[in-house]
Amino acid sequence: MSEKELSDTLLQFSMEHKFLIVLDDVQTVDVSLKLVRLLADAVNGSRVILTTQNLKVAFQVDPQSSPLEIWPLIDQDLDVLIVGREDSVKELVSRLINHNDESLRVISVVGEEAIGKTALARNVYNRLDIRQQFPWRAWLHVSRDLEYRDLLLIILKQLPRIVLKDLEIMSEKELSDMLFKFLMEHRFLMVLDDVQTVDVWLKLVGPLADAVNGSRVILTTRDLNVAIQVDPWSSPLRLSSLIDEKSWSLFLTKVGRQEYNTELNDVKVDILKVCHGLPLAIVLLGGVLSAIEFKNWSRTIDLALAQQNKNQSPLSNMVDFSYNQLPSVLKPCFLYLSLFPKAYEIPIRRLLQLWLAEGFFRFLPNEIVPEDMARICFEELVCRNMIEIARWKSDGSPKMCRMPSFLYDDFMLKAKDIGFLHVHHCKSACTFTDSPEFYVPRLADQFGVESSTSKGHIRQLSSYVSFNCQKRDASNSGIGMFLKTMINRSGYVLFKVLDLEGVYKPLLPAKLSKLQNLRYIGLRWTGLDSCPASIGDLPCLETLDLKYTNIITLPISIWKAKKLRHLYINEMSIQKPPKESSPNLQILTELYIGANSPMINGLKMFTNVKKLGLTCHSKSAEQTAKCISQIANLQSLRLKSRDPFGQPVVLVLEPMKGHQSLLNLYLFGVINDSIDNLPRNLRTLTLSASELKDDPMPVLGKLLPQLNVLRLFARSYIGSEMSCLARHFPKLRVMKMWMLENLEEWTVEEGAMPNLVELEIRGCKKLKNSHGLEKLASLKELILTKMPEDFVADVRRKLGRDILLTNKWEFSTLDDPFLKLDQKRPDAPSTTK
Repeated sequence: MSEKELSDTLLQFSMEHKFLIVLDDVQTVDVSLKLVRLLADAVNGSRVILTTQNLKVAFQVDPQSSPLEIWPLIDQDLDVLIVGREDSVKELVSRLINHNDESLRVISVVGEEAIGKTALARNVYNRLDIRQQFPWRAWLHVSRDLEYRDLLLIILKQLPRIVLKDLEIMSEKELSDMLFKFLMEHRFLMVLDDVQTVDVWLKLVGPLADAVNGSRVILTTRDLNVAIQVDPWSSPLRLSSLIDEKSWSLFLTKVGRQEYNTELNDVKVDILKVCHGLPLAIVLLGGVLSAIEFKNWSRTIDLALAQQNKNQSPLSNMVDFSYNQLPSVLKPCFLYLSLFPKAYEIPIRRLLQLWLAEGFFRFLPNEIVPEDMARICFEELVCRNMIEIARWKSDGSPKMCRMPSFLYDDFMLKAKDIGFLHVHHCKSACTFTDSPEFYVPRLADQFGVESSTSKGHIRQLSSYVSFNCQKRDASNSGIGMFLKTMINRSGYVLFKVLDLEGVYKPLLPAKLSKLQNLRYIGLRWTGLDSCPASIGDLPCLETLDLKYTNIITLPISIWKAKKLRHLYINEMSIQKPPKESSPNLQILTELYIGANSPMINGLKMFTNVKKLGLTCHSKSAEQTAKCISQIANLQSLRLKSRDPFGQPVVLVLEPMKGHQSLLNLYLFGVINDSIDNLPRNLRTLTLSASELKDDPMPVLGKLLPQLNVLRLFARSYIGSEMSCLARHFPKLRVMKMWMLENLEEWTVEEGAMPNLVELEIRGCKKLKNSHGLEKLASLKELILTKMPEDFVADVRRKLGRDILLTNKWEFSTLDDPFLKLDQKRPDAPSTTK
């Protein structure tokens, strides 16, 4: 048959029959779009499931359908920048793990700017064998704007057994003494990244120098003299440009063409000529080319060669070219990252919502959800190596990101020069002009507030972000006076973003609602006790983040904010539900619903919520479950049921059994009905205080074939035996078992959990026997915490292979509300990573 005859036959069949077609791993829109358009007239309930790595493909195929999003499971150990540096990795590892030298040693990694020093150090820092050798590790990006006390705080907050709330009020000497004492007792690995002068080392050498327990320091620097002065007895590890063969290997890895492709021969010479053997230039060019069709590669490479400036370094030329090749919508998104301190780990949640509040995606077609567009832009910047992932969630999705350090210096200055933003550092003087026309659209305070926020001549400010987490009255009053100034000056009507995440108890004016264009209010980790009652009178408000504060109730005026999309609260109550539907609300977490609260029925007003967090009373549990089952687009649910004293009470699952879109489920409370009632498409499941009497694993292993992450927290199972059956949990990657106090025996049959990578067992004190762990071929990391030493020794003997196995005796209880019922944490964590 001809193509037309085949098409007509399929069209006729689709009109007469109800069908389901799966189009798997669609990479381009061409074929699938033709097919979907061919079938478009079918009105008999037929469906097409399309799986793709590219959100843009999904939107083009069916703009009216919101895609079911799953972050790709990325191999977290893969670091593309290490390709071609394998010998350097091997040498650095061997010098770190030198059992014949127990004295403190500093290994300096030296090379020109952006040669790959940080990437090499980070790859080694995260290796399993290094984590096994050095249980206590800390990473410090050395900034000239940080005082010695700041450096001590950053290091201490990465070490265990440190009480965060006590650190902020300690003197510099007390912090130094605490660090010294800790480092004398434990073998550690510390990375001092981007050291430009020897001063930092001279300050830290006191707490470090007397360690004779095999501890190590990795220091990255551009200056060979710094390396020699720091440790004259240790020869630096020098990095140079890659030879052509290794450069080409790195490029092929970056663009996903590891197998040699003869079509690339025509452009190979020019690619190597553009990149000059610089790993970062290679991945930037690879990122540019990955975003376009192969047929256009030659033209793009020619353009890169033509635009090279002989007065700049090859890397600077590539950096400029990569930025210039960004689509216009991506340029402000990328520049925005320079508001954050250098090497700062940015929560992706925070970044994407700030982009939205800034209005970077204002002119979107009606069928595209703004959050989806932000996600597309983020993914493309990651693919172009303009953003790097700093941390991952258990399910393999990215959690934290940062602007690569080698890009930060250039683009922070560029953003400032073009008037995109201004950044105030604690050591640098603000050089605002006195001209009344001076315009600073975005202002960031990095570790200082008073001098910049008191500048009354800054006009037309649209965004203010502060990173000052010091507990002192000056930061509170400085913020308060700054906001009052904005309210009293008509020049601040454009103010859209107020991000004070981590600022300790800032003073908010009662008349905050006068800032009518405010779209984003970030007060997470501020420890505030209340917020202005008029906060709901902000007509443009899209994001309100009150997580980890002491606020316990919100005024019902919050529902007047009709554009509200993201509401983060901390088990707060709201007395009355909205009077009408809130179709814009995408995220609501975490709302408290009492026994007779009218908010129970108010849940049906949140028709488009994708992420929901609720704490309910046992009397409202069944009605709450029914309402949840009616939220069709819900993808993530955190549901807790407990009494006024915080003790778990009964949860109801049955109404949620048929929920199709739910992927992530966290349950805290007693489960009396069958776990057969869990939704079938779950990727992540967490159970806490469920008090299951029967072994849940046979049911879960068969019921949830798509499960990636399983967490069984305290008292989730109260039986003594547990078994994982063959062929169950085919996609499980992470499993955590915490404080299953009655568990005595665990059996893993051969063929169960074939893809399990990480296993963590905490506080299962009666667990004596584990059978079959050695059969988990994919297991890379086994973390044992507060487990009997006999059990640890037995597991170590059975595994007998290269695996990270630790037995940590101290751990945080904050991840499980049953382990620490009081979840209020008013003390802000460090905002510097």
